[in-house]
Amino acid sequence: FILQKINQEPKERHIHAGFQVYVDGRVQDFSESKYMSLIVCEKEVDQAKKTRRQIQIEKAHLHDNVGDVVHSEREGAVWRDLFKNLNFKIDQAKSSDGYVNGKKVANIFAYPINAYDSTVIFIGRSDKKLLKNSVTRKRIREVEKEGIEC
Repeated sequence: FILQKINQEPKERHIHAGFQVYVDGRVQDFSESKYMSLIVCEKEVDQAKKTRRQIQIEKAHLHDNVGDVVHSEREGAVWRDLFKNLNFKIDQAKSSDGYVNGKKVANIFAYPINAYDSTVIFIGRSDKKLLKNSVTRKRIREVEKEGIEC
């Protein structure tokens, strides 16, 4: 029989999802330049020559100072990937709750990033009343229409 090489890297895709993070009831602002990614916009990079770091960033990133819509260009991306790439440290001593499309999910940081999902993460104090402020599908589509190519 023939042995087939298994591709270890996740396949490419291009999706968007909305998100918010509340720490002890205060929404976090991810629209600052320090959270934005530039590396994924390098369209001329040969796929075979991409570094592990480039591939990691493609899993989940932000750009154009939009801090509430994540871009994911690799299958298998989970919410932990976004916060790793943002260098946003999650206080492990505090409890965290995650909601996707208004429904509570277990282990939000291992939950997949899916197209048009709206995710709300509470670190520390949770307040389900804040779910009404979650990013809408309309907002995600507005970001897509702004002509972001990467």
